[in-house]
Amino acid sequence: MPKVTINEKPIEVPAGTTILQAAERLGFTIPHYCYHPHLSIAGNCRMCLVEVEKAPKLQIACQTQVAEGMVVRTQSEKARQAVRATLEMELINHPIDCPVCDQAGECGLQDYYMKYGLHASRVRLSDKVRKRKVIDLGPLVVLDTERCILCSRCVRFTGEVTKTHEFQFFKRGDHTEIGTLDDQPLRNAYSGNVVDLCPVGALTSKDFRFKIRVWFLKTTPSVCPLCATGCNVWIDHHEREYATSDVTHSVGKAKGMPDVYIPGGGVYRLRPRRNDELNKSWICDEGRTGYKTLGAENRLVEALVKKNGKLTWSDYGEALDLLHQKFTEIKAKYGVEAIGGIASPQATNEEVYLFIKYFKEVIGTSLVDLRAGEAWKQIEAREDEILRRLDKNSNSRGAFLILNAIMKRSGKGSEEIIEAARNGKVKALVFQSHDWLTRYPDQAKLKEALSKVEFSAAFATHRIPELDLVHLILPQASYVEKDGSFANYEGRVQRIHKAFPAKGDARAGWQIMAALFKKAGRDLNLNSASDCFKMLVGEVPAFKGLTLAGLPGTGAVVPIK
Repeated sequence: MPKVTINEKPIEVPAGTTILQAAERLGFTIPHYCYHPHLSIAGNCRMCLVEVEKAPKLQIACQTQVAEGMVVRTQSEKARQAVRATLEMELINHPIDCPVCDQAGECGLQDYYMKYGLHASRVRLSDKVRKRKVIDLGPLVVLDTERCILCSRCVRFTGEVTKTHEFQFFKRGDHTEIGTLDDQPLRNAYSGNVVDLCPVGALTSKDFRFKIRVWFLKTTPSVCPLCATGCNVWIDHHEREYATSDVTHSVGKAKGMPDVYIPGGGVYRLRPRRNDELNKSWICDEGRTGYKTLGAENRLVEALVKKNGKLTWSDYGEALDLLHQKFTEIKAKYGVEAIGGIASPQATNEEVYLFIKYFKEVIGTSLVDLRAGEAWKQIEAREDEILRRLDKNSNSRGAFLILNAIMKRSGKGSEEIIEAARNGKVKALVFQSHDWLTRYPDQAKLKEALSKVEFSAAFATHRIPELDLVHLILPQASYVEKDGSFANYEGRVQRIHKAFPAKGDARAGWQIMAALFKKAGRDLNLNSASDCFKMLVGEVPAFKGLTLAGLPGTGAVVPIK
């Protein structure tokens, strides 16, 4: 553990730590372009020059390891002048197109110029080297070689992480540029990460390009819900885009408008959020673009109740009353085992907990499960060697931990529940998520079961064809519209945060279940997801000692055996 002094502040760090890393621990930001914590060190941008006492010349902080007694100055006049000169070299041929560049507002060149540069260019605009612009590199990435500062991050990413080696350097001297062979598109499943890696506007997102200035966006930390890995993400959103439509639902219905209300999408992009223990600094392209369904035309924001064989809009309170009424009637007429509940591995821990608890304690049935065929066995199975997993549910691990703890392994499997419905033994079925309906392997058997029950209901974020067979649908908040937690394949419990309020009458799943508890005469006094999590911890041993607010940024790993 060598002791080093940086800008008059001493620090003790493990052997092998670089000056740049040690400075970060002290809160000092050393300018850099080519360095990235999850890529090999290239040392080619020379922006991280610092002064080391007794060294004959300035050293690059990204590659120089600390030594016992080392004294470093990152802000000395000599170091600042060197950084200023390096920055001028980076800007010599850089185009002056900041007003139309998507990177404006989060650009490394802009930020460092304002702090270290502020110099007039010694090169006339007409003398700058011209390079190619707007090169299409596939569905997500656009390349502008004129803006590139040759930091090599994208080259190292495709060489070291995806191992697809698409990016390379071409030409020589001041005409050197990055690119793919013959401008072929990026064909790896993580191509969007090169946009995040680019410190300037050379690689921009085709999906985000020219949509909005980044300083108008708000950012919320969350977790990707599209597979069992649970990659950490930033949700970039804007409140203007999810304001209520000028045409209200009641007016729309009076004018005979379509049943499906089309909300504006509030999310503009998802970006990877660094978690060294899980996804490092990456997310897959599928997760990056998954937010687009949030503003889809089939998004549900009001309750639906089947009348005369057709699902029509209903008052939310009346729909909830009807759901409670049907539970009461069927339970009284046929007994508790006539009602089955299918929980969802897409729901949060808090939602799954209240759903299962309700069916066990209020209904009294053992017909509760969440599996859809054999897919649940794929929780730990990899789809590739980087991040993606075959299990496309965000909370399979957490849901199973809760199911086993609450039902004491006495719950009936989903196959048994669906079969009992086909045979007329189950009279009511309730699904916690519409997504479960699409993933059930035997769709013919599922449709037959739904056609035979007296009553069926589902909580849903989107209206899909499979829901046409149910009798009642309650609109449910999406993962960007609620608080809660997921547990990934390894049992890492991670928090999701509400980016903005749910639209229309959509509610978080735990709110729906808390309301049903209350109608059954059991007011749980739950006012937040944190309240639910606190109650969950008391009944699920794996979560013992955790609080929702106290979950670390990297998540807390719980025992899964």
